[in-house]
Amino acid sequence: MSEDNILKDRIKRKIEPDMCVVQQTTPVIYFGDYDSARACTISLNPSNLEFVDKSKKLLELDKERLCSREKLKKTDNDELTDEDAEKVLKYCKNYFKYRPYKSWFDPFNKFVEHYEEYSYYKGTCVHLDLVQWATDPTWKDIPTFIKQKHLDNDLPILKHLLKKNFEVMFLNGITVVENVRAYLNIKLEPKTIPFTETQKVTIYYGKYNNIKVVGWNLYLQSAACAGKEKRLCDLIKSLAPWKLP
Repeated sequence: MSEDNILKDRIKRKIEPDMCVVQQTTPVIYFGDYDSARACTISLNPSNLEFVDKSKKLLELDKERLCSREKLKKTDNDELTDEDAEKVLKYCKNYFKYRPYKSWFDPFNKFVEHYEEYSYYKGTCVHLDLVQWATDPTWKDIPTFIKQKHLDNDLPILKHLLKKNFEVMFLNGITVVENVRAYLNIKLEPKTIPFTETQKVTIYYGKYNNIKVVGWNLYLQSAACAGKEKRLCDLIKSLAPWKLP
């Protein structure tokens, strides 16, 4: 199967019932320009707010971030066509050119800019997820057996995307660290140090093929890290076992 078809086949899947997937959505293969990116960030799965508002209604056309099934005139039970898949991928690639979910992505963008002047908005960093579906409820509230089904279905897609020779991948939070380490069989070296007056952070270093791997146990978008992106980045740089790219 060609590289292109692997991603299209993932996008074309219908939404399985009882998997907590947000209705009328499409999988988000990546956020941003995968082809031009030199670095990638990895987190859990897309927020439901990528597709719906706070009342859980699909975003209006003038507010949409990504391509919904409604836009494609498809139901949740429909498999998508190649043409549909191409449209979905175009939305994924152009995500940061229109209406990105800034309250989530901007803290991460501050972090990668400070690390090595990477940027989602300039096309030098792309965001990936363990699971490509947006879910409702959010990941932490999904039953464990459903989480595992999602991981079994979607981690192969992440592994496929990581065939690209990125300079570095950043793993956001302990769940991501543990799943990526186990699935890709990466040896990660942990280093635990003070982060704030009351909290420590564990930073993980490793390599996957030729990609430098950096992870941390805290969630960058959590209250514990709010406004501390530069602090975390400086700690990572100071402890790194390699010369920074």
